[in-house]
Amino acid sequence: MNRTPKGTLMLPIAAALAALYSASPVRAAEDPLAISGFASLVAGKVLGGSRSDPYVDHACPCFIADWGHGGIYGPSWSAKQESKVGVQGTYTFTPALSATAQVVGRGVDGLKAGLEWAYLSYDLSPSWTLQVGRKRLPIYYYSDFQDVGYAYTWVRPPADIYGWEIVNYNGVNATWRGELGSWALKSNLFAGGEKTKDNLYYHLYTTDPQEVNWTHIVGGDLVASQGAWTARLTYIQSGAQQFDHNSGVRVTPEPDSPRSSEKQRIYGFSVNADIGDWFVRSEYSVFDRSSYSYKSHAWMLGAGVRLGDFTPMLTHSRYAERNAFTPLAVQRDQGWMATLRYELRGGMALKVQLDRFRDHSGPELDFVGHSRLLSVSLDAVF
Repeated sequence: MNRTPKGTLMLPIAAALAALYSASPVRAAEDPLAISGFASLVAGKVLGGSRSDPYVDHACPCFIADWGHGGIYGPSWSAKQESKVGVQGTYTFTPALSATAQVVGRGVDGLKAGLEWAYLSYDLSPSWTLQVGRKRLPIYYYSDFQDVGYAYTWVRPPADIYGWEIVNYNGVNATWRGELGSWALKSNLFAGGEKTKDNLYYHLYTTDPQEVNWTHIVGGDLVASQGAWTARLTYIQSGAQQFDHNSGVRVTPEPDSPRSSEKQRIYGFSVNADIGDWFVRSEYSVFDRSSYSYKSHAWMLGAGVRLGDFTPMLTHSRYAERNAFTPLAVQRDQGWMATLRYELRGGMALKVQLDRFRDHSGPELDFVGHSRLLSVSLDAVF
């Protein structure tokens, strides 16, 4: 795995955050090119836990913070797992046609720049927009802006529910916006696929590189909002394949299976409320791979209050899976998160979060064990 000296990571992240204080628009408002960005400097340390021996090749006690990109904290302070810098540019060719690209550098892979978004957007009508290219796969409520730490109260969305082996997809989507009575509606239909040669998610389970492909992705979501309430429904289905990169052996489906891929279905919903200074955040998701007897359920519920520049929040989350083939080697866990956010100035926030994780997996699954994580973040947009 990539190992980056702490100083090498801290300096560019800190410099990017400091530059936000003096950042000015790159182009005048009437120019066709609009550039924006975000940055997060995140540091964490596991305060204690039930596991002392290494997990895979990670020092323990340990806490998995970013499943999609293989970010795991250990018993020493570290700032590489979740720190990131992103820049997004949109060029408007005509009032209806534009191109958008987003590049993100992550500390977990040495701040190597990666193309997260790259798509053309065309407004078919005031209600319909067609987009073609590379985008974030909208599995969760916060998927589209999960990298933008400033956009939510937590240091990170609850790890029990957020994060899977595929993050982006290449394809096409159509978005519709409209109204139904007093409700504002937004619906998105999409199709595509994604291939990864060295999947970062599987760095959390093995040191052997894994190739993961999701084929024939199709899905949609619907967001409805009225006053203090926002609700979202989502459904996605695709084929799933996994290969061991070194040997070329197919893992999913099993080598002797006549199927070229396993079918999976993902569905979920979320309901959020903002009532005065109080707010509630909730989400539930299911990953169903019943063709090989695997199914997982995950949910989270959190509440907080805005007290001037301070926002305290308490969140509970749970994850449970079942597998008829290995009923004693399934992953189950739950967590509590206590978060305090402080607004430093427009576009910048400081957060402190304590996570209490309880591992109820097994008994034949060798997982990370119980742990407590303290993390601090400085998040900004510009």
